[in-house]
Amino acid sequence: MATSRRNQPSRTTPGPRGDANGNAQRGTDTGGPPRLPTVRLAPREELAAAARVAPLLRAARDVARWIGPGRALTKAGRLRRADALAGATHLELIPAEFDAAWRVAVATRMLLLTGTRAEAGDRLDMLAAGTADDVLAAWDAALTVMLEAEDLDGMATALYTVGGPVRMDALFDAYLAAADTRRRGAHGGEPGPAGEQAADPGRLQDEGAALSVALEMLADLGVVELGADEPGVDEDGGALTVTLAPLGVWGVHRRLRAQGWHVPVTGGRARTDATALLGTLANCDVEDGEAEIASWLAGRTPRQAAVELISAASQGSPGLRGAGFAVLDRIGADAVGTVREALADPVLRAHAAVWLHEHGEDAELDREDRAWLLVDLGAGLLEEADPKDVVAELLPDVPPDAQAELVAGLWRVRHPGVTDLLTALSDHHPDPGVSRAARKAAFKARSVSAS
Repeated sequence: MATSRRNQPSRTTPGPRGDANGNAQRGTDTGGPPRLPTVRLAPREELAAAARVAPLLRAARDVARWIGPGRALTKAGRLRRADALAGATHLELIPAEFDAAWRVAVATRMLLLTGTRAEAGDRLDMLAAGTADDVLAAWDAALTVMLEAEDLDGMATALYTVGGPVRMDALFDAYLAAADTRRRGAHGGEPGPAGEQAADPGRLQDEGAALSVALEMLADLGVVELGADEPGVDEDGGALTVTLAPLGVWGVHRRLRAQGWHVPVTGGRARTDATALLGTLANCDVEDGEAEIASWLAGRTPRQAAVELISAASQGSPGLRGAGFAVLDRIGADAVGTVREALADPVLRAHAAVWLHEHGEDAELDREDRAWLLVDLGAGLLEEADPKDVVAELLPDVPPDAQAELVAGLWRVRHPGVTDLLTALSDHHPDPGVSRAARKAAFKARSVSAS
């Protein structure tokens, strides 16, 4: 049996996250929640600089300044129509822009509503004089009120999940479908087929216009960027597209994290623990993964890094164990002492022995250790990859007869993932002999587990 971890597919620098249309599978194979893409958050000062010049935030400041010492409100807490029209005219805003700026001014407390009056708050100079944290907090409040007012939270999440430009026509169709679902749900009915939506051209036009205005407002806040695809060979021009701007990525990331989503990021990992690093690597492409590792290692001594990685590997899943020892490769000789200590841990013994062998050190590795390592590597791969791919990659250089003999004895391995691995081998291995051996071994493993 091969003893090198390098003979197995590695999870340290996983495959592509998907294309710009969001076609990558994100957790659907296992029936779990969608796996959100790993994103790179811009530096806070850079984000704050973008927020300071966001047209909608500046318009909110201008509305608050125009309100000045105070203006009367209606019983509903709104600015009187004549005053609103006068303000929009003075500031050269269309009514929809003035209304959005008013809502943002209130949300950011640049404008205060006290009883039956509105008056400028004490944050009028925040965009120019506020700290980066103050500006970003205000921008985040503006994002919240805009998404809630236009019922666009789901659309923002979808743009984040795709991780790239989305064609406007596809976004429009999804928006209409969601609106139709909400409308019918509010009336106790079932969502209708797409064909029913086209039956009311007036509604389509109104909702399409509302979405266009909402997207323009979000663009003015710096949430999204509106662009166009490159024109095709047979096209006169590119299709309109929408994508999250760096500020939008930051804002939606905060919202999803607050809702309990796992939202991996690249960059800024130097201060996080090894478990967080290894979890991020599972969602990175090769280039970002290497950058994350380099940043993380730069923030600690080799000894500290090795101790953290060994601890994370001991407590983590099989996939994280494999990733942890692969990161230890970057430390090299300085990690030898720490890895040797891991030989006393039954969960890490086989990994540690192989790692030491690969780095020119002596370490005992018996047949049972090798079998356990094979199962652990296979279980780690099954966390992320399709079982067919795992079976094809697990023992590529071992002849079928030898594979069958090896697989037949894996039921003796005391590993929580052995039954799943044997089942994958029995279901997907192309050689009948190996498949049959795996099926018998899986039966024995289940019997042992049950007893």
